[in-house]
Amino acid sequence: MNSRLQPTLERTPSMHYKNYDIFVIAFPRPDGHWSASGEVQKYGAQGLEIAQQFSGPFKANSETEARLAVIRDAKMKIDAILAELD
Repeated sequence: MNSRLQPTLERTPSMHYKNYDIFVIAFPRPDGHWSASGEVQKYGAQGLEIAQQFSGPFKANSETEARLAVIRDAKMKIDAILAELD
């Protein structure tokens, strides 16, 4: 029996925006910068409606800057999708 703990990835959205969940993951880069990308999910009456890679990757000087770049981009794309539906 393997007694080593298996790593788990927690799936908590970084932000809820207009009924969409925005998930962001950021990694440190070897050059001292950070890289982040995001995924968007939307649940409706029938369950999961949208789940896709949506934003990034973005390179930034800090983890916070990289995450914020993903969130800004995802929000603009969500707004564009909703505008097309009107």
